[in-house]
Amino acid sequence: MVKRRLGLTVIALLAAAITGYSLVLYGVLDVNESPFMEQKKAMQLSGSWLVWLITHAVSSSVALFVGWLQYVKRIRVKSIAAHRLIGMLYAAAVAVGGVTGLYLAFFANGSYAGMAGFGLLALAWLYTTGAGVNAIVVRKNNIAHFNWMLRSYALAFAAVTLRVYLPLSIIIIGEEAFDTYYAAIAWLCWVPNLLVAEWLIRRKAMKRTQRQRPAKKPLDA
Repeated sequence: MVKRRLGLTVIALLAAAITGYSLVLYGVLDVNESPFMEQKKAMQLSGSWLVWLITHAVSSSVALFVGWLQYVKRIRVKSIAAHRLIGMLYAAAVAVGGVTGLYLAFFANGSYAGMAGFGLLALAWLYTTGAGVNAIVVRKNNIAHFNWMLRSYALAFAAVTLRVYLPLSIIIIGEEAFDTYYAAIAWLCWVPNLLVAEWLIRRKAMKRTQRQRPAKKPLDA
């Protein structure tokens, strides 16, 4: 229980940090002066691209910030109305963030590998979230709902892992090979996250099976 709370606290702090960073960058500062935009200027993108980028950044930040609240047991179990409200907000934010992310993937750095990585991330995020909503609204399956939403938030957390890998890569490798390692980061920021989610789902399923298994009767002497 202590480990679970500690892990959730770390996730919440990281989510809040990245959300704050994104909202300040895209809502307060001049995003055109950021290093990211300096690289994009060479691509001569249209003005509408920036609108898609800001919409993606804000909606994805909302999803990242509120998503972890779905795993707070006190809210999920004792305040169903609040859990549903958070879930609806998260799903709506993912819908916007996923669609805009898919569009932006076509303009990603890292050539076709980078485009494919971010494109599949957007599609997987939309699919897992949709499956999670379907599991609870249509199928009324709480376990499937939890599992799909865990996968969904693992993909949302790519916003955090991306910003961990990127500065480390710049420090260790340098900026000369940016497109090369950015193509790798386009996959590394979400595939390991999804694998961790699958491991947690399987571990929880094994524990559930063990609890449901009837205790063995002692042999007669």
